[in-house]
Amino acid sequence: MSGQSTHATDESMHHDHRQWQSDIAMWRQDTEQWKEDHQNVQRLLAEAQQQLESHAAALASHVDALDSHEAQTLQHEHDVVAQCRDQPDSPAPGVANHEMESQKHQNLYQAHERMKKHHHTVVAQINMLASSLRTSL
Repeated sequence: MSGQSTHATDESMHHDHRQWQSDIAMWRQDTEQWKEDHQNVQRLLAEAQQQLESHAAALASHVDALDSHEAQTLQHEHDVVAQCRDQPDSPAPGVANHEMESQKHQNLYQAHERMKKHHHTVVAQINMLASSLRTSL
């Protein structure tokens, strides 16, 4: 009887070894694909870094536009107050200028909303990516 149980054990071990070799071959295929994926992702991250730098420049430009708009608005208000004080019976000054300022304000509002939406999306995605990468394997 002991001969039969040894034979069954040998057969079982050989079967396990063949299965393990098959598993290892499959794992090697997986890891080769993962290495390729990793290289592609590194390229994408480098591109993303460049885009983030472009977005930082766009943000700086947006802040400059806000500063300029604020200064123009304050100057326009100052001019209106001065004219109303100096010539109280004259019609409201700077109506045409006010229309232009109103359009600039609307354009700035729309640009700000686009930037805000994009900013929140990008930051959320990068935070999720960073969180995933911090998780140990």
